[in-house]
Amino acid sequence: MQGCRPHRLCALGRVAVDSAIPQRRLNQTMQKLFFITRPLLKLLCGLTLSWSLVGCVSVENTLSSWAINGERALASVEKKQISVGEFELSYLEGGQGDTVFLIHGFESNKDIWIRFAAQLTKHYHVIAIDLPGHGDSTILMTQSYSVSEQALRVIALMDALHLMQPVHLLGHSMGGAIAYHVAANAPARVKSLGLMSAAGVVSGRPSELFMRLQHGENPLIAHDTQSFKDLLAFTMSDPPYIPGPVIASLTRTAIAREAIASKIFTEIRPPYSRELETLQAKISMPTLLIWGDKDRAVDVSSTEVFTHLIPQAQLVIFKDVGHAPQLERTKETAIAYQAFLAGVKPN
Repeated sequence: MQGCRPHRLCALGRVAVDSAIPQRRLNQTMQKLFFITRPLLKLLCGLTLSWSLVGCVSVENTLSSWAINGERALASVEKKQISVGEFELSYLEGGQGDTVFLIHGFESNKDIWIRFAAQLTKHYHVIAIDLPGHGDSTILMTQSYSVSEQALRVIALMDALHLMQPVHLLGHSMGGAIAYHVAANAPARVKSLGLMSAAGVVSGRPSELFMRLQHGENPLIAHDTQSFKDLLAFTMSDPPYIPGPVIASLTRTAIAREAIASKIFTEIRPPYSRELETLQAKISMPTLLIWGDKDRAVDVSSTEVFTHLIPQAQLVIFKDVGHAPQLERTKETAIAYQAFLAGVKPN
């Protein structure tokens, strides 16, 4: 599975990857290509998945890269990189207006927000980051990845990006707990707070994840192809279409990340990270809670804890949605979020 027999498509893939086409020109080309040929993509990806069965990893990786770059182009965001302390941090940026700052969850990355960001970039300046230890950002096994440490790095990143005005901060899952810390520790940096399926509190009803962890199982860490398929099924009740080559590439990445994933998961839980109820923080900015009623990772009863901690919080719960509303109900989630933003008073 490390390579494949010589094949014309594989050779074409290498040419595409190695060509020195300027990024902006590539994005424009990909955007036109998607508008013209998008109806053919499912067929192409289906054929590619068949080819992948004979072990042509280079084809999968090339087409996965094309698919992701095409989605980024459609969302009008570009991949960028910046140094913050010991880390090189990767992020997506696009659009104009007030800044919406997006923080992904555990074992996720900036690209989980692409389709959601596509609904926002016409009206907002959108930044979606790879947290340290995730995605294309630096992985350092010697560093701490506790929620509080990651929150400090997010604030440092805001400084490095010269975000002088407060941002609309939205965090998903673990990213929600980090966003809560940022809002608590640097309230002047946060214009509004969004918590989507946010981790960090003890829910009134134990989640399936909590129960499985008690039995020594962690469905959020993949160690082989089947466990990654199980991870997707566990986190999403109604998953969107994802091209086969992208799934294959994500699977290999998740398996390769098992060691750092295990370290991070340990450190985002007590005693390394405090439960949010113990912070005694006052969150005063407008806040929106977004959840799915079928969330198996962070039970929807967590919203009761958050509404107690943040009395002014508004709440949106989607029916038959799991842990990833921004993927399972992209348009509806974006509409709900933009309606919330429209009610936030300007600076």
